Amino acid sequence: MEIKDEQKLLKQYPNWAKKIRRAIVNLYRPILHDRSTSKFNQHPIAYIMFISFAWSAILVHQEIDNYYIPFLSAFCVIPSTWIYLKFFPLTWEEMHDYEKAEFRLIWGKRKNWRPKQPKKSKSTKIGSEGTVNGKKHSTK
Repeated sequence: MEIKDEQKLLKQYPNWAKKIRRAIVNLYRPILHDRSTSKFNQHPIAYIMFISFAWSAILVHQEIDNYYIPFLSAFCVIPSTWIYLKFFPLTWEEMHDYEKAEFRLIWGKRKNWRPKQPKKSKSTKIGSEGTVNGKKHSTK
């Protein structure tokens, strides 16, 4: 895991964005989060796709010209959410404990691993207001 990937885990989002992001992630989690062995404990995206396919089948049976729109629109949700989550993954703060444990397992981290806060680097300012190597510098 690269440093920039680790820094993505520390990004802060507003509360309203966290709720939307959690809803997107929950599309790909079983409804009961693996607390049930029922065959109906599937991912919500599977139910959305099945319903949209059935809806499109009904529209085909009724010979509606735009029968493909329900299935196509639901199908577009999948790649768009995958791309979004690829570039903006869940942050460490947003993850539940079991997700943090799985993250550590996937990336081969120790059990108590946490992402590190970035070190604040001392930037060298050059110009009439800045300093170079701790000494005042002037362009005059």
